[in-house]
Amino acid sequence: MTAPVAIELRRVRLDLRHPLVAGHATIARREVVLVEVWTADGGRGWGECSALERPTYSPETTDGAWVLLRDELGPAALAGRAAGIAGHPMAHAALADACLDARLRASGIGLAASLGATRREVASTRVLGIAASIDALVGSVDVAPAGVKLKIAPGWDVEPLRAVRAAFPDRWLAADANGGYPLDALDHLRALDDLDLAYLEQPVAGLTAAAEVSKRLATPIVLDEPIGGLDTVRAAVALSGLGGLNLKPGKAGGIAATAEVIAFAAAEGVPAFVGGMLETGVGRAGALGLAALDGCTLPTDLGPSDWYFDDDVTAPLVAGEGGSVVVPAGHGIGVEPDPGRLDAATVDRVVLEA
Repeated sequence: MTAPVAIELRRVRLDLRHPLVAGHATIARREVVLVEVWTADGGRGWGECSALERPTYSPETTDGAWVLLRDELGPAALAGRAAGIAGHPMAHAALADACLDARLRASGIGLAASLGATRREVASTRVLGIAASIDALVGSVDVAPAGVKLKIAPGWDVEPLRAVRAAFPDRWLAADANGGYPLDALDHLRALDDLDLAYLEQPVAGLTAAAEVSKRLATPIVLDEPIGGLDTVRAAVALSGLGGLNLKPGKAGGIAATAEVIAFAAAEGVPAFVGGMLETGVGRAGALGLAALDGCTLPTDLGPSDWYFDDDVTAPLVAGEGGSVVVPAGHGIGVEPDPGRLDAATVDRVVLEA
């Protein structure tokens, strides 16, 4: 694809319908950088930088991505040259995905079809944060469609999970610790083996420590935080006992790079799913195109727009049957921002031109 002739960056801010409380942070609003590119033939495409406002989950932040896209990556793309910037995969991904979206739209092709995905809906599980009480948690699970993944942390783990399993003995159930436990907590976490969890996600920080946990717990261990692009996945697969991968397109460097990771994991027989980062409809639409690939054998934790926002910046992404979520079917990523909603959510804007 030729270099874009203009790039618009928008910093948008949306309040979450329900704050998500996890071991690493409490997130009550989502602020992201949206990237729109224009091509010489009038084509347009959108991408989203999924970095959080604070570096509690990954080193990248919204502030840093904004500056990097404005001062380095955007000007380099307009000049048709490499930026020469190390790291920052989420910022790189936003620009790469916008260019991919523009190319697919110009060709009249949808993202999922371009990747070879055939599923129109993907199985989805609802992520529930740390609650004010066990009763409140059980009530949230009661109204959640299909399966649920519960955030856990030291002091909020075995007891709430036992209560949920007792109340819902047949419900698909997983837990996510966001790397919040030390290795010497393994004796405590062994109690989770009695709860028939689909998996325990990232109980400890790092790859090697998680591999050690997988040897000592019967519950499958899924990796998230240490996983980025293909090199990190190769390293993870080389460790024994891997129960699965939670793949974030931003951390992998974008949609195209994540598709390569999914193909590699599938060839190695490793279960995988595409996970969410509380994206707007722009980022979630791209992620859903990936989640529809056959290599994604675990339920995604991406959901419809009304799980997150009263008014998404795009037309709402919607739920399907039985707790699934519908993969957008339009050209490119399948959605684009509604001008009114986008303007209402925008807190900063800059246009870069060649």
